[in-house]
Amino acid sequence: MRDGLLQTSPTLNYKGQALTIDKLVIDTGASHTLLSTDAVANIGVYFETGDEIVTAFGIGGEESCFRKTIDSIQLGSFQIYDYKLDIGSLHEKLQINGLLGLDVLMGANIVLDLAELVMYSTTK
Repeated sequence: MRDGLLQTSPTLNYKGQALTIDKLVIDTGASHTLLSTDAVANIGVYFETGDEIVTAFGIGGEESCFRKTIDSIQLGSFQIYDYKLDIGSLHEKLQINGLLGLDVLMGANIVLDLAELVMYSTTK
């Protein structure tokens, strides 16, 4: 728990490069995971011709994003392979690098233990 928000630090692998993203808010109210373009630029994740354009909706309104297939996402000991994530701009005042949404949480069978402030996968 940081700044009153549940946060995690998954590791992404994209085209042979790994990146751990800090300040990713665990958001069970978000249907899709959204990563900041600034947070993933260092490993070459950027918009390219042919990327799907999607619209993210939230309390702050709507934002155009692009969808990119990431080679793998690691959450603790669990990994998801060849997964599409939404990439877009986040308001600077938020001071976070994105939202970990239900798409990844449910895809990894994540259990959130709020009493202990831990999460784990039930997938073996």
